[in-house]
Amino acid sequence: MKTLTLTLHAELTIPDDWEVIEHPSGTQVLKIGDQFIDFELTPLATRSEAQDAEWSDDDVELIDTVLDAVVGMETEMDVVWNH
Repeated sequence: MKTLTLTLHAELTIPDDWEVIEHPSGTQVLKIGDQFIDFELTPLATRSEAQDAEWSDDDVELIDTVLDAVVGMETEMDVVWNH
């Protein structure tokens, strides 16, 4: 076995009324109105080697196999105000 470390970085431009809060479950989430948004890893797959290949999570068995290999995950959110 070997270990794969995957680092994802996403930057979103969000309206002023969206907030990053701590949900009662203890998870840091994005609050939009009366809904809470969490970010998770969603693997996508394709069989195509084409430059414009279509990627999807349709192969549920393969995606589940990849997700079963995840032994830990951490999400961190920071808001930077742009004036």
